[in-house]
Amino acid sequence: MSLRPLLAAVGLLLSAAGPVLAQAPASSAPANPFAGLIRFGGTVATASGNGFVVHSQQGGDLKLTLAGKPNIMISNKGTVADLGAGKFVGCTAVKRADSLLHATECHIFPESMRGMGEGHNPMGPPNTTMTNGNVATIADGKVAAASGGGANVTLNVTYKGGQQTIQVGPDAEITKIAAGTPAMVKAGAKVMGAAKPAADGTAEVAFLSLTP
Repeated sequence: MSLRPLLAAVGLLLSAAGPVLAQAPASSAPANPFAGLIRFGGTVATASGNGFVVHSQQGGDLKLTLAGKPNIMISNKGTVADLGAGKFVGCTAVKRADSLLHATECHIFPESMRGMGEGHNPMGPPNTTMTNGNVATIADGKVAAASGGGANVTLNVTYKGGQQTIQVGPDAEITKIAAGTPAMVKAGAKVMGAAKPAADGTAEVAFLSLTP
């Protein structure tokens, strides 16, 4: 599961989980949720109170704190069949030569997270965007199976002030998101997220995703 699309998807951030302390692109648009945050991904080495340490696969540790009310999510693998009209989604998509947006990832959020990061914003890679919004319609009124013929599903995703038409093919990664709690952040947990760096070398978690 990739980091930047997921986290950006919830107002929030989510290319493969970048190394600990990977800084968000300086050229990000003002509305980009990455602004001022660092990305992290790895395994929780230790956890105590509201603090924990993440050890990345690339090596290195990052000390993090859970202050205030950070957005904590649980991520589970889904399928194209889980998409449906009325669902709140976050889709990372690339504009190809046909001038259409083709999803590389779509995250399906629970009702408790509806509205998070709503809108259409540029991502770091060229021609790549993140669209968070409500699935207004699906082509032909149904979701095609990702297996078999591999036909694309066309989503019309609406948000305040606009809408985007996104093609979701069988190669798109679908993730179902559920709400999590700080108690789930314990040693051995696989995590990825975004945090605001502090002067003392730690970072305060803004968004956090746990994977089973």
